[in-house]
Amino acid sequence: MQLRSKLYSLLEDPQSSRSSFYLNIFIYGLIILSILNLMLSTVSEYQAHYAELFQSVRNIIMPLFIVEYILRFYASGHLQKYKGFKGKLRYFFSFYALVDLLSILPYILINIGFNSSFIRSLRLLRIFRLFRAKKYASFIKLMKNILLNIKEEMVVLAFFTVVILMLLSFSIFEIEHEAQPKVFSDIFQTLWWAVATLTTVGYGDMYPITPLGKLITGTISIIGIAFIAIPGGMFASEFISQLSQKKELEMQEDSLRCPECNSPDYFILKQPSLYLDEKELQLSSLKICKDCNYARALS
Repeated sequence: MQLRSKLYSLLEDPQSSRSSFYLNIFIYGLIILSILNLMLSTVSEYQAHYAELFQSVRNIIMPLFIVEYILRFYASGHLQKYKGFKGKLRYFFSFYALVDLLSILPYILINIGFNSSFIRSLRLLRIFRLFRAKKYASFIKLMKNILLNIKEEMVVLAFFTVVILMLLSFSIFEIEHEAQPKVFSDIFQTLWWAVATLTTVGYGDMYPITPLGKLITGTISIIGIAFIAIPGGMFASEFISQLSQKKELEMQEDSLRCPECNSPDYFILKQPSLYLDEKELQLSSLKICKDCNYARALS
């Protein structure tokens, strides 16, 4: 049990010790190196000259990631929620455990004979391992709270977006099909035009040539600018709200700690009486630290 506890601190808490900090720096360095190795291997000129080097780097880094995954799986039992068979299943299907597994799975499958474009594409999931850093984990939690708070509005917006896209597709298909039967050949092809127009992207591969079609396209392009700004505005508003709440909580936590020794044993006395030069002073409240005896009068 002691070994598991130490291993958990070493892998999951970089601030627990200097060795844990440097180990996590080393792991993040390996992740960045593996991503760079993957990116460089997609350049045909580099692949032709340095294919063996790229493979050697993979053969060094990936086994280390496999060992790390096994150690993290074992150390997870330090937490009560991951103890026992059900706890291990819960950890196995947790976000970071799945990311770790999917980042090493392509290497294992390719080495035992399974090789496909889909399996190779899973290697890109390695980049998500960088989010193990606690400062990024808090940011992910913030994003999760934002999405949960605006999910109802986003669902309604998505519903209206689908309705508008379908109406646009059917309308333009009826208007442009006779004039451009090869371009607006069916509703599904026209749907691609509707998406590009409503999002104001306008790739130019499909465009109407009839006067009515042009009028509808111009109108929808202008409306699309405001329409696309709606989710961005909702997200920004909720983001600011969440940041404000987070700062208020941090300020409250700081106010409950001693400014001298940072001890949490910092309590408030209501209406205490103090004696100064044989005179009694009545205060509204007084903050006192049990550890360092620091005191501050509050108005």
